[in-house]
Parts: sequence; C-alpha cells; structure tokens
Amino acid sequence: MNELVNNIKENTHLLINGVDYLVKTKTWYSIEEDSSASYVKCELSNNRVLVIIPDDELLYIGRIVNDMGYERLSDDSIKYNNQVFNKTGDGHQYIKNIEFGDLEEVEGKCTFEDYESGNNIISLGILTEKDNIRADVLALILDINDVKVL
Repeated sequence: MNELVNNIKENTHLLINGVDYLVKTKTWYSIEEDSSASYVKCELSNNRVLVIIPDDELLYIGRIVNDMGYERLSDDSIKYNNQVFNKTGDGHQYIKNIEFGDLEEVEGKCTFEDYESGNNIISLGILTEKDNIRADVLALILDINDVKVL
C-alpha cells in the first residue's frame, strides 16, 4: 500500500480495473477526532476519486453522486438502491499536505459520515470551506492488485 502511495506522482496514470485514469491531485488528510489517522485522496480524470488508507489497508475508487437519494434508516444505517449500508465512521476531515494539485481541485475540509455494504462505500460529505456543498461519494472497495501505476 505504501509503495503505491509513494509511486503516485504528478501526471501519473493509474490503471484501475482496466480503466486508465490521470492523477490530477494528491492530498494527505487527517481527521480532527484522531490526528494520528492519515490517508490520501487523489482526484482523478473522469470525475473519480481514489482514497488510500494505508493503516487500514483500505483502497477505494468513487464518484460524486448528486442528489444521491438515500434513505436514513437509523443513526447507524442508510438505504441506497435497495441496499442497506451500515455506518463505519464519521468526523471532520482536514488537509495535512497537498503533494500536488491546485487547492481549488482538492476536497479540503469536510464533515463526513461513511457507510459500507459488501464491496461498496458511501461517504456523505459536506465541504465546509466551499459554501457547504454536498460531496456524497459512491465507491467500490479495491484490492491492491486492481491498481497499476503506468
């Protein structure tokens, strides 16, 4: 996982599940609730985002879904497309370091709730420094072997 993170440089192309993506940004984040937590988000071409959480060995690719249309079942679960997602975490994200990319392109500060079901993740987000716009992401959990640096 760390090797993948280290090999992502500006203008790198990644082959993810057979699809070629250009990496536009690489930003390290943490959360206010646990400053030792550290993860990377890369904004990709085709309006995708790659999230790498080395300490959890978790890797996923997602896209922003406008008007997601989920149903809140309880404080700890939501339903989307007839699938129940259970809460795995929440918090307040902040930027630790932008390795490359424009500040306007990166997500920045965000209040979020994460939910998981099978190989899918939904991250419900509000970008607090960007007029509180929604940044809801529907993502697919990846295996490290699904990603190749070109």
